Amino acid sequence: MQYRFFRGLTILFCSLVFLTACSIPQVSAEDRMFVDLSLNFLGKYELSKPILSEDQPVSQLSSLTYQVPGYGTSTDGGIQFYGLSDVAIAESPAKFYTLNFNLETSESINLKDITLEGLTVLKDKQEQPLLANQVYPESIAFSPRHSVFIAAENLENVNTPPFIAEYDLKTGQLKNTVPLSSFYVPKFNESEQTQGVEPKFGFKALTISPDGFSPDGRDPFRLFTVTEKPLIQDRDPENATKLRLLHYVIADRASFLVSEMLYLLDETSQKLVDITAGQGGTLLSLEQSENTGKIYQLFTGDATDTSRIKSLKGNGIKVQPVRKKLLLDLQDLGIPLQQLSGMTLGSRLPDGSQSLVLMSEDDKNTTEFLLLSLRVGH
Repeated sequence: MQYRFFRGLTILFCSLVFLTACSIPQVSAEDRMFVDLSLNFLGKYELSKPILSEDQPVSQLSSLTYQVPGYGTSTDGGIQFYGLSDVAIAESPAKFYTLNFNLETSESINLKDITLEGLTVLKDKQEQPLLANQVYPESIAFSPRHSVFIAAENLENVNTPPFIAEYDLKTGQLKNTVPLSSFYVPKFNESEQTQGVEPKFGFKALTISPDGFSPDGRDPFRLFTVTEKPLIQDRDPENATKLRLLHYVIADRASFLVSEMLYLLDETSQKLVDITAGQGGTLLSLEQSENTGKIYQLFTGDATDTSRIKSLKGNGIKVQPVRKKLLLDLQDLGIPLQQLSGMTLGSRLPDGSQSLVLMSEDDKNTTEFLLLSLRVGH
C-alpha cells in the first residue's frame, strides 16, 4: 500500500515537470498591447509642379486623406484621395484637391500615375469663401457623411481661434464644428499668451477610424486629433514634447470628447506630422526628425485621461502617456525626407495588404508620395 502511494507521488511529480517544460510560451505585456504589424516599402512617386489648368496651379499640400470605397462618389477609374492646400496667399480661398491614384500591378505594386481631378473651395456659414490669409487649414480626414473634417490653426493678428469643422465634400459648405475645451482657446495677460494653442501650431494631425463607417453615414464614428506643439500652459523650458491627443465620437446630432491623452514626441523628433486610424482600433503616428522620420504604432488603452488637467507643465502631475512601438524607421529606406507632411491609409492592395501613403515636400517644392504595404503579422 505504501509502495503504491509513493509510486503515485512519483508519477504525479514527473507529470508536473513534463507539463511545466511544455507549458504555453509566456506573452509579454507589450505583445498584448500592440497588434503584430509590419510595413514594406513599395515605391516613390513625384508630383512636380502639377497643373489643373493654365490659370489654376496646384498649391503646396499639407495633408492627405483617402476616400473609403462605398461611401461618397464612386471612382471606378482609380483610387481617390483628397489633398489639403496650406499656402496662405492674400485673397486666395482655402481649398482641397481631388486626386486619383493609379497603381501599377503587372510585376510589382507601385504608383503608376497621380492625376488631379478638381478642387473644392471651403466656405463659411454665410457661404462665402474662406480666405487663406484668415484661416490656415492643416489637416483633412474623409468621413462617411459625404464630407471631410478639417483642422485649422489660429493665425497671428487674426481673431480666429483654432477649430475642427466639417465641410461638404462637393460644395465645400460648412456643416458642423467639433467642440473644443476652453484649454485650447488662446488667452493673454497683456501681450503675453498664457493659455491655449500657439499661433501657427494648432491641430496638425487628424484621422477618422474606418470602423465606424456605415452605408448611410448615420452611425457614430471616432475622430482623433493631436496638437502640433504643446499648449502654452503645458510647456516646460527644457522639454517641448508634451502634446495632447483628443478622441471624439461624432454622432448624428452631436459630437463629444471621449478622452484626451498625453502624447510624448521622441527625443530625436522635431514634430508630429500625422496620425492614422486603421481597422480594429489601431493607430499609427508619423514623426519628423532631421531629413527622415519614424512611424509608430500607438496603444491608448491605459493612458490617463488628461481632459480635466489644465496644465501638464513640470513633473508634479503623474500621468500615463500613450504607449508607442516603433514600426518603421524611414531612415532605413535611404530616401531623404526633408519635410514630411501627411500620412493616410489607402486601398487594399492586390496581395491583400493595406496600402499606406506618406507625403513629403523637398526644397524644390516637389511633392513626393511614398507607397507602403501594411500587414498584420510578418
